[in-house]
Amino acid sequence: MKTLSTMSRKNRHHLNRGCAQHGGALVEVLIATALFLSVTVGMVGAFTHTESLWVAIYDKKLSRNTTINSARKQMMIDSYEQAWADVQELGHLKLVP
Repeated sequence: MKTLSTMSRKNRHHLNRGCAQHGGALVEVLIATALFLSVTVGMVGAFTHTESLWVAIYDKKLSRNTTINSARKQMMIDSYEQAWADVQELGHLKLVP
């Protein structure tokens, strides 16, 4: 004959076995979540570094283009003034027969 305590013990054992199975699934879910979060944080960190690199490259490109354009403009002005100064120093031009 089964007593109440024997039935209660069997029920507890059955419930504990079910909880253990669900606990294994919980551990798998926690590991998958931790892996997902670590990969996501790594990608966000890499994107932040990449974005700052692109900003630095773009700023350097703008600075370089500004320097090159001002140097070209200065070269054009200097060459033009120098050319006319040379012509003025030649004196009168003579026709060569």
